[in-house]
Amino acid sequence: MNKQNQIPQASSVPHYPEKTTGSDTAAAVRKQANGWSESERAALFDRGMQIIYGGTGNAAAKVRS
Repeated sequence: MNKQNQIPQASSVPHYPEKTTGSDTAAAVRKQANGWSESERAALFDRGMQIIYGGTGNAAAKVRS
């Protein structure tokens, strides 16, 4: 068996911590987002798409069904 086909040993598998600053932040954001209404979610989605793709944010420019 060549080296490329070998199964990694336990010592070569990276260790990931159970809790990090990012996981704490993500949990807090999920908890907050669970209370949002559909209209709040849609407004934030539209803002995010405007940030990513640019545009005016003008209602006439929207193509949403």
